[in-house]
Amino acid sequence: MNPQLQSDPKLEGGKTSRRHFLALSLLTMTGLAQPAALAGRVLEDKSGRRRCLVVLTLSGGNDGLNTVVPYGMGRYYDLRPKLAVKGETVLPLDGMVGLNPSMGELAALYKEGKLAVVQGVGYPEPNRSHFRSIEIWQTAQPDIIGDTGWLGRYLDLQDKSDLASRMLAAVNIDPVLPKSLLARKITVPSVYDLGDFRFKVDSHYQDDRERQLSCFRDIYKDYQFKGALAGQLVKTGLAASAASEKLHKLTADAAAKSSAAYPDGRLSASLRLIAQMVAGQVGARVYTLQMDGFDTHANQSRTHNSLLSNLSRSLKAFLDDLESRGVADEVLVLVHSEFGRRAQENDGRGTDHGAAAPCFVLGKGVKGGLYGEHPELAANKLVQGDLGFKTDFRSVYSALLEDWLGSDARAILGRSFEKIPFV
Repeated sequence: MNPQLQSDPKLEGGKTSRRHFLALSLLTMTGLAQPAALAGRVLEDKSGRRRCLVVLTLSGGNDGLNTVVPYGMGRYYDLRPKLAVKGETVLPLDGMVGLNPSMGELAALYKEGKLAVVQGVGYPEPNRSHFRSIEIWQTAQPDIIGDTGWLGRYLDLQDKSDLASRMLAAVNIDPVLPKSLLARKITVPSVYDLGDFRFKVDSHYQDDRERQLSCFRDIYKDYQFKGALAGQLVKTGLAASAASEKLHKLTADAAAKSSAAYPDGRLSASLRLIAQMVAGQVGARVYTLQMDGFDTHANQSRTHNSLLSNLSRSLKAFLDDLESRGVADEVLVLVHSEFGRRAQENDGRGTDHGAAAPCFVLGKGVKGGLYGEHPELAANKLVQGDLGFKTDFRSVYSALLEDWLGSDARAILGRSFEKIPFV
């Protein structure tokens, strides 16, 4: 809710111009949840646990070969004479592959059984365009240009009474709503900064805030709008205002209940906010966020290692935060990228757009371990220089939808896929 309402002399007499006030206040409500998703209680699933899914996208195309390193395959070092991670520094998962040495926290979670590593994830006929590939991941529809997302279709299938019991059905922690959350029946808010997700007034007139909010609510309740969507606009505006105030109160109450040591950075701030919302019983079934910077075409090593270190430390802090708040059983995290990088390094000490790559699923409710096969690196096994995928990404989605969220994966994905048994 960004526009600041300047103090209006007419407000002093309780006769604010309705047309002027509405024109400003309507702008503050874009992108917010529909009223059916705005309550305050979390409905438990059949297992008695209040489960939600956090989907983190590594934007730009993460280099899977230098993330889950095939240190036991000599061909890896032939393909990457300058970029290859030295075998003695790798954090081993088995005798053939291991995690990048910058990912010590995730390696520790793996040993604790809280991290599942799924190898060679991709889809048929891979696309090296950032825009098309992330669209495929977000819609789970490689063969068409889908108009809804896989998570949006999941939300559309939820029981109305379940949605009505939640303050927010889902939340995007990013300025731009991803296509994965596009639905036909549900509107999902983007809450990039909690400070902006509220009714704002001029900083010089903070005392007017409650009076302006009251005026806003009164106008929305009795103003005679015209147009087919006017009624829905009124309901959404009132509901969004209520949700904003409730969300601020819940997260403020939850903010002081954790001592987790997050590193600096945007990712940590977003994960901390999600932890506060989960602990505050906002009730969202899905949270989405992204981490930028993985398009490493040149001078990759230092940048990539730094990104992986921040990712590892932030995720460990997030799980510690959830544990300290007593909600670690409720959250599972999926980490993926739109594609991996090409098997061979380029002349700029970087890597170009590729295809298959590993993804991670982590949390207290995961069956940790190594899943799937690592793609072959022999020249005759590469697909136009890319790693051939071994696991369809929709198999990962199927397991999350059915075994974690308790939904009908086939109805959402269009057909059945073999599930990865990490839940």
